[in-house]
Amino acid sequence: MNTTENSENHKKARRPRSNTTPMRLLKTTAKELKSIVTSLNKKPLGKKVRVDEVIVKALSLLKERHLEEIKESTLTNADKLELTYREYCKSNGQISKDEYIGRLLKGDDKSLDHIAEAP
Repeated sequence: MNTTENSENHKKARRPRSNTTPMRLLKTTAKELKSIVTSLNKKPLGKKVRVDEVIVKALSLLKERHLEEIKESTLTNADKLELTYREYCKSNGQISKDEYIGRLLKGDDKSLDHIAEAP
């Protein structure tokens, strides 16, 4: 077999590109998704519901406020402190973080009232 035939056979052996991608999920999340799909597929007629269809529907129902809640839930207390410090510096002028923490602890600075409203 010459090299031309070998390359043609190699090209024919290639699989078409998949339109799916693997994703890692927590076992509990995967179990819940499978449970939902299983219950949806308990019907006498129609094609089977796929996990992807459930996820696409769920994603379409997400609103901006849900995404903000998710983002906010990932913030540590140190992150929240950093955000309020940056916000304070924008509105009141640059101060050191140490000075900012001191003002927080004293609690007598009226310009720190925004912290109660912080994320």
